[in-house]
Amino acid sequence: MIGHNITVGSHLMRAGVMVLPCRELGERLKAPYLNGGFKQASADVLVGEVWARKFPYAVWGLPCALNNVLVLDADRHGNGDGVANLLALFERHGFDWRDVPTVATPNNGYHFYFNRPAGLGPTKAHLCEAVDVRDNGYVIAPECQMGDGRWYRLIEGGLTHFAEAIAARLLPDPPEWMLPLLVHPPAPKWGGMSRSIAVDDDTLRNQIKGLILAVLRAEEGNRNKVLFWATCRLAEMVRDDLLTIEVAEMLLDEAGARIGLSMRETRNTAISGLRTILRGDHDAC
Repeated sequence: MIGHNITVGSHLMRAGVMVLPCRELGERLKAPYLNGGFKQASADVLVGEVWARKFPYAVWGLPCALNNVLVLDADRHGNGDGVANLLALFERHGFDWRDVPTVATPNNGYHFYFNRPAGLGPTKAHLCEAVDVRDNGYVIAPECQMGDGRWYRLIEGGLTHFAEAIAARLLPDPPEWMLPLLVHPPAPKWGGMSRSIAVDDDTLRNQIKGLILAVLRAEEGNRNKVLFWATCRLAEMVRDDLLTIEVAEMLLDEAGARIGLSMRETRNTAISGLRTILRGDHDAC
């Protein structure tokens, strides 16, 4: 194991991937050996050689955002079957996960590696049940072997090609439908309120929350209809200057994604509802 993990770290660093030594056994399993944590990661080969001598059995942590990487961590222990949940989400959107570098983890989970889009913004902690979004933190790099013999295994391809893809930013981007599920929506700005309509901020927020909850709780087969209805109500708020059209579209995009609609389906419904209200056809919704 000692020579194997050192070789893994060397391959990554020589390709330009930033890594750091992490604990391979014990109560602090996978925690950084370095006091500064993952922010002390380096791609300097000479630094790596020093770490390898000092921590010869270490596994290598791969910081995500520092390497322009975003990882979906699907677990199968404690909080449900994240792998089944994520694969079901992929299938619902017609997304072929085999196009994404994938690592089988020691606990029978999977890490799915994506390029981190520039300007992505703050990400959520979870994509769905038992699936974590690894962005500001780090993951254990593929091909590392833990102290008990378990290891992180690339499903396809070799470590060198994987490392070069990270360094050159050639990993696949997250699909468009996934983006609203990854990021925190920006806080709405409640300016520009019409003087003729007496609605305070808390009331408006509660109204919007109620609309979105109605969409999320809609039964399958009725979801498009409820989304269209919610779109019409948000369009009325846009018409009355209670919120901007950009905020309305953002809310609808996220709601549509969370009920399993594609970005195109959600946008078509949103455009239809917005046009219906903004042209004055209230009877249609």
